[in-house]
Amino acid sequence: MTVTSNKELVLRMIEEVFNGGRPDRLGAYWDPAMVGEAEGLHRKLTDAFGDLHVAVDDVVAEGDRVVVRLTFSGTHDGPFHGLPPTGRAVRFGAIRIYRVADGTLVETWAHQDAMGLMAQIRGT
Repeated sequence: MTVTSNKELVLRMIEEVFNGGRPDRLGAYWDPAMVGEAEGLHRKLTDAFGDLHVAVDDVVAEGDRVVVRLTFSGTHDGPFHGLPPTGRAVRFGAIRIYRVADGTLVETWAHQDAMGLMAQIRGT
């Protein structure tokens, strides 16, 4: 795999699965050992934010790593971390690092603005 093909893999996954509403395609991108975790994260986000959209702000890759700076936006229309739906529009940033091996995503790490998201949900 090349750096370019690794970037394309990550971008296709974000567009197809998150923005295209195709969580059934997670297995096409993730190593079988990671599919359950990826499905859980996707479900947690889309259950809470039914109209979730992920914008890719930056992509940087080197070797087997792809780093994306993302902006998530949506409406809080489902429970999230014990908070009932508020109907509030939210927008929060995240940075995700993916490791690619043999054309599949095998590991990921994330940093996101969880405090900013919770403040938006609470209306503070």
